[in-house]
This record gives sequence, C-alpha cells and structure tokens, in this order.
Amino acid sequence: MRLQVVIGALLFASVAFADDPKTTADEKFAAASKLRDAGKTQEACAMFDESLELNPNAIGTILNVARCAEEEGKVATAIRYFSDARDRAREQNLAPQLSAAEDHLAKLIPRQSHLAITFAETYPADAKLVVAGRVVDFSAANDIVVDPGPTEVVVSAPGRVPYSSTVQVPESQHKALAVPKLGYPVTTCSSCRTIGKVGVAIGAAAVVTSVVLGFKSHSDWKDAVKSCTGTGTPVCPPDQVNLVTDARTLGNVGTVVGIAGGVLAIGGAALWYFSPHADSREHLAIIPMVSPTEAGFAAFARF
Repeated sequence: MRLQVVIGALLFASVAFADDPKTTADEKFAAASKLRDAGKTQEACAMFDESLELNPNAIGTILNVARCAEEEGKVATAIRYFSDARDRAREQNLAPQLSAAEDHLAKLIPRQSHLAITFAETYPADAKLVVAGRVVDFSAANDIVVDPGPTEVVVSAPGRVPYSSTVQVPESQHKALAVPKLGYPVTTCSSCRTIGKVGVAIGAAAVVTSVVLGFKSHSDWKDAVKSCTGTGTPVCPPDQVNLVTDARTLGNVGTVVGIAGGVLAIGGAALWYFSPHADSREHLAIIPMVSPTEAGFAAFARF
C-alpha cells in the first residue's frame, strides 16, 4: 500500500522533474492520472505510454509505465522501467522517486524469468537476435531477462533463412533454447508439373527421332557397303567411302539424340510425378548443389 501511495503522490511530479517536458505529454499524463483515479486502469496505462513516447525523460511517467507493466505481469518490462527510473532519480538526487523504484525492484527481481540461448554456429557481424520484439546483443544471449509467458526468438542473417521459435518461460524460472544452423534460401517451383510434362514430351520426341535416324543410318550404310568387300571393316571404293562415313555419323547422332531424349524423358517424368498439384499446399524446392567434385540440383518435396 505504501508503494502505491508513493507512486500516486508522484503522478503529478512528472512535469516538475522532466528534463524537457512537452505540453502534449503533460496533458496526456494528467489525463492518464484522472483515468487511473477513476478506476480505468487499462485506458490510463495506454495514455501513460503515449505520454512517455512524447517525453521519455519524465521520471514520474516512467514510474507509472513501470507500475502498469507490473500490474500486467510483465515482470521484465517493469524491471527495465523501474531500473531506468531508479538511475535517473539517483542522478538527479530525487529521493522519493529513488525509494519508490528501489522498493518495487526489490520485489520484482526475485520473480524475473531467464532465457539462455545457445547457437550452433558463429554469425556474421550484421546478424540480428530479436527476443520478444527487442534486439539483443549475441554476447548477452546466455542470460536474457524476459516477461513470463510465450517469448518469441528470431535469429536472422543476410542470405540465410531466419530462425523463429516461441518459448514458454514461466515466472521465476530459467529456460534454455538451442538455435540450429540457419538454412539457405530455396527456390520454390510452382510450375514443376508443367515443366515435367514438357520434358517428357520433348524427351519422347527425341527418342522417336533417334529411332528414325537409326533406321535411316542403317539403311544408308547397307546401301553404301554393297560395293565394298572384306569382312569386319569393309574396303570400299573411293566414291562409296563418304557415303559409309555419313551413314556412321548419322547413326552416332541418332544414338546421342536417343540417350539425351531418354534422360530428359525420365527426368521430366520424375518431376511430373513427384511435383504437387497446383491446388495443393505441397511445395517442391529446387536447391543448387555445388561441391569441388560435382555440381547439379537437388529436389526436395514437402508433403
């Protein structure tokens, strides 16, 4: 009760002790004080927040914002504001404000919740750690004071997929969170089924073409070697040599076209079969894979 009386007595002290009070901030502070007196705590706290945004140096406003956070069970937030008010009051030799802040801190500190975060890798200097909407230095991640309840943790780094997790941290307890290595972005293929179908069609056409070229090559070769003699490698007249060579070249081209068409058809069929339908919520990720010995693509489907 004594603590509430002290803070209540400091409500209108915001103007007197603010470093550079603004008229609008003072008006909101006065309106917030009236709302609290009328029992409209929620509206009063919202008004105190607005006043503090306009005049962040007003110790009386800081104390009341801290009190609102305490009443809402936001222990870490209340500690942060009460600590700020305590430090300012100590610098300005404001005994009542200093006493009020210290009394509240003595009760709140044993209730604070702690979150310890460990990381599976070392991040670049421009990486960012955000805990409960506040940026936290990575060096302080081993002990972060948070408000009780669900706490969102987001780790991000340029060129990497951000990591996000929500941790339930009960009051007065310690929780730990291990952050895995950040992934790399992938390309989601939304038209892979269509691409697969096209691949199958082109591959099949190439295989058919190779068969036709094969028959044509064989027929030309038979015609060309009619005048040739010998077994194994035939000996042909000069005027037939070019015809035999052309027939063999055509056969080789047909073989290459057939192999390429077969590979394309098989790859297209796999893409067609494993890719999700357009109206489904499945996704196929195509990820480039590069190493000192090989290069290519890996496809990962999520079902």
